[in-house]
Amino acid sequence: MKNAFASRLRLSIRAGSAALAIAIIWLLVVQFGAVLAWDAGYLTRKAALLHWLVVGVLPPALALWQTRLPDGA
Repeated sequence: MKNAFASRLRLSIRAGSAALAIAIIWLLVVQFGAVLAWDAGYLTRKAALLHWLVVGVLPPALALWQTRLPDGA
């Protein structure tokens, strides 16, 4: 019984770590794209910041917020 719980906890932590890594990579890619679009003149500075916040920050933040650890953790 203890082994099954420990195994699920390890899988949950690995899944959480993977989700965090994907979220960080997504944030950086979208931020880089927003800066490139601003530098190229496609977006104003405020529009680039707003784009980064809406497209880059909110989806991973909401996805990570919805993830849960097992009840015993």
